[in-house]
Amino acid sequence: MKLKFLCGNHREWLHSRPDQALHWCTNSYDTGRLLMTEREYLGEALMHMGCAFETAEIILTTRAIPPAMGLEWFMQTLEGFTQVLEKMGRADAITEIRQAAIYRLRNEAMSKIGPELEARIYVDILLLNAQNRQRTATPQASRTAPIGAERVTAEPVYH
Repeated sequence: MKLKFLCGNHREWLHSRPDQALHWCTNSYDTGRLLMTEREYLGEALMHMGCAFETAEIILTTRAIPPAMGLEWFMQTLEGFTQVLEKMGRADAITEIRQAAIYRLRNEAMSKIGPELEARIYVDILLLNAQNRQRTATPQASRTAPIGAERVTAEPVYH
């Protein structure tokens, strides 16, 4: 499953305007959090949390804020994103998203960063690996899609 929430134009725009990426990430995250509380809005919550997560990755990459803060944003939006997926019963996607985050964090750890931030990144990687192991070790009961939710077999792309 590939999830893409930002179109190419928005992605490029956010890369070139890191100050706007901060606002975009905050607004998307806050909106996703609000929508997540209502079951009938989970699809919209997913779109917003996905945008927040992708934007946080841009913030981390562009160094729009200090790397330690960028890492916090990345991990916080990842948590919100996986919470929406959990509510939607998409355990397969959660594992895949965490694996992608682990890969991104490993790349970040190889860049020129201080030893404290590198250690913090590896702690986050260990946490994500443990969460994935826990998810695969604990048999999950088959969950049906929420009422009103439709199963999409094609890969969704949100703009």
